[in-house]
Amino acid sequence: MSRPASLRARLLAGVLCAVSIAWVGVSVTGYLRSRHEMEDLFDAHLAQSAALLIAQISESGEEGEEDDDEGRELELEHAPELHRYARNVAFQVWERGRKLRAHSRNAPRKKLSAKEEGFSDASVDGVRWRVFSTWALERRALVQMAERADARDAVSAQIARHLLAPLLVALPLLGVGLLLAIGRALAPLRALADAVAARDPQRLEPVAADRVPGEVRALVERLNELFARIEVSLERERTFTADAAHELRTPLAAIRAQAQVARGSRDDAERAHALGQVIAGCDRAARLSGQLLTPVAREVLAEVAQTAHSRGVAVELHAEAPVTVRGDASLLHVLLRNLVDNAIRYGAGGSAVRVELGRDASHAVLRVVDQGPGIPAAERARVRDRFYRGLGTGESGAGLGLAIASRIAALHGAALELDEGPGARGLSVTLRWPIPGAAA
Repeated sequence: MSRPASLRARLLAGVLCAVSIAWVGVSVTGYLRSRHEMEDLFDAHLAQSAALLIAQISESGEEGEEDDDEGRELELEHAPELHRYARNVAFQVWERGRKLRAHSRNAPRKKLSAKEEGFSDASVDGVRWRVFSTWALERRALVQMAERADARDAVSAQIARHLLAPLLVALPLLGVGLLLAIGRALAPLRALADAVAARDPQRLEPVAADRVPGEVRALVERLNELFARIEVSLERERTFTADAAHELRTPLAAIRAQAQVARGSRDDAERAHALGQVIAGCDRAARLSGQLLTPVAREVLAEVAQTAHSRGVAVELHAEAPVTVRGDASLLHVLLRNLVDNAIRYGAGGSAVRVELGRDASHAVLRVVDQGPGIPAAERARVRDRFYRGLGTGESGAGLGLAIASRIAALHGAALELDEGPGARGLSVTLRWPIPGAAA
């Protein structure tokens, strides 16, 4: 596939083509008008020359009507050519329109035109003439003044060359000027391209648009909006990765420490205790790893059933209809596991944790409701922060459950809402996923 022409080449070609077309159009119009005016001027010259010739014939007739006509013919035939265009003009004087009595040196012996009054175009012996005919001496003499048509054509061609020749010089000069002007106008675009190309992939701050032409400013603004969205997405991923790394790092360090104690211990009881701690740490690590890597379990509640039973918390699942959302199955599993773990951990003995699945007109809905102490409204915005744990909970943990759930929800385009449970008791955590194509 051929590469599209550059903006500079398109502008240059477009302007030069437009100028050429306009110049040729103006030149053709000027040429046609000039030729028309030139034809009128030449015709007027023929008529004036014929009038002068008639005047000379009339004076000669009055001074000596008995003079020899043949002598007068010879005198007119040998009139000097005073201009280089004189050879292109010819005249004839016909007695009674039938007998040639006088003519110029270059005039043919035949009549220049069969028309005896006014202007006409004729061809004699292969030569084209523009002829003006008129009568003199009370219609005793027919005067025909003519000019070669090819001479007029030569003058017209010269006018056309004079009109078009400057274009051959003007176009190259105009092209050079346009190259310089367009290059200067496009300099901010080149600077913008160089600035973006030289950026480190981690630099996502907005591109300065103060020196960018107005026609490109909208593009730069859209580019800056894209940078902002990428920055937000990367920040979410970095935060989620940091949360997961923190949860994994602590149990792994504890496992290593207990393994070192077991290896260096000589007492069987102490060694057994250390190995027991290693096994417990592995269990905790397996649970944490499961939050990141395990395949999606068909029933998250089945995984936590034993833990819930040991705490005296009942777990209930209510699904109105099958609900499908688009996302990463492993991450969605981690999200739900964190919410249910939190609900069981903070739920009081004899209470219940209810997981509801359904949908409304435009959203898929997941809701986890517990009957624990709940979260005060003033703290609900902060509990999504990493490592934040409310006072007086009496539960251990890193304070990452809701933070991780919130990050996963954001990555999947879901909204996470915290409210009071039914009867102003406990906590209700609701997730809403937009359903593509559904009415808002």
